[in-house]
Amino acid sequence: MQRMSYLILRHLRQELSAPEREELQHWIDVSEENRAFFVQCTDEGRLRTQLQIFGKTNTDEGWKRFSATHELPEARVLRMDNRKWMAAAVVLVLAIAGVHLLLRRSPVPQPVAVQQQDVLPGSSRAMLTLADGTEVPLDSAGSQVIAPGIIRQGGQLQYGTTNTVTSYNTLTTPRGGQFRLTLPDGTKVWLNAASSLRYPTAFSGRERKVEVTGEAYFEVTRNASSPFRVTAGAGTTVEVLGTKFNINAYTNENSLNTTLLEGAVRVSAGGRSATLKPGEQAQVLPSGEIGVVADINLDATVAWKNELFNFRDADIHTVMRQLERWYDVEVEFAAGIPERRFQGEIQRNLPLSDVLEGLKNTGIRFSIEGRKIVVRP
Repeated sequence: MQRMSYLILRHLRQELSAPEREELQHWIDVSEENRAFFVQCTDEGRLRTQLQIFGKTNTDEGWKRFSATHELPEARVLRMDNRKWMAAAVVLVLAIAGVHLLLRRSPVPQPVAVQQQDVLPGSSRAMLTLADGTEVPLDSAGSQVIAPGIIRQGGQLQYGTTNTVTSYNTLTTPRGGQFRLTLPDGTKVWLNAASSLRYPTAFSGRERKVEVTGEAYFEVTRNASSPFRVTAGAGTTVEVLGTKFNINAYTNENSLNTTLLEGAVRVSAGGRSATLKPGEQAQVLPSGEIGVVADINLDATVAWKNELFNFRDADIHTVMRQLERWYDVEVEFAAGIPERRFQGEIQRNLPLSDVLEGLKNTGIRFSIEGRKIVVRP
């Protein structure tokens, strides 16, 4: 594998000789596993993500150490002005091949993601509980008619407007799952991992009311005569007419946060209330107090909906809580973990080891043991 990693890197650097090109092509043609490895290493979208993660890596120094360690010929210096994303290629290929430690600025090895097995990212899956208690597993494969007026198309559940009898359904995502839902009024909901939404199969009366646990993003269809209300947590209610907003109501977070992207919402809890403007976030504390924070980074707030992790000055515990939910793993912290803040954006469709690789330059070590991340100083 070390030889093939070297050839793939030379392919990306456009330095393959004719014999090397033939050798690489022969290896690719031997098996589908080899072909998949090659495609994974040369996918430009993934390379760009790695460039964001490893933008400060000294790739020329890393390449020299890699060549020397494996008794390979010295490669010429990259013309980085023409191939800026090649830095990511060097890191990515060596990381996939299991020799990424050679790319550090310091030659002293520091194990980062030592693993017995990798953990794949979450996917579109959920459980729909109908009014009679029937449970219907949902995923993104194909489509199905679940009941009159209820259709699943890929990873999205759609309710029609034909239902006249109001009954309540519950959509629940496990850790490692997410799902999309279109309610009978056309309101669109994105449900994050380890979350649930209880809602009527038909909206009638003077209000539209749903209940959420965990995290959800809403794009509410405007109807001035029927306000849309979301209840979350212990007595927190968000009232809207037509708007886009995100609710994070995970019980292991420090506060219940409602973030407004468009329109206006009123957040009520414990006899208090606050009206938000776009770009503001209402933070409901366990005491019932409501604080409003302006100029929230909206990209970071809804990154999960766009298949991203987006960390803005996040501590290690905040980061690990997100990984726990998305990869369905447990996290164990050793004593003496240093205080570090994390900045950056990483795709959520990467294996867990790739994400941990992106966190390695903080002086914190990670290992994967089954379905557990062990964090060490």
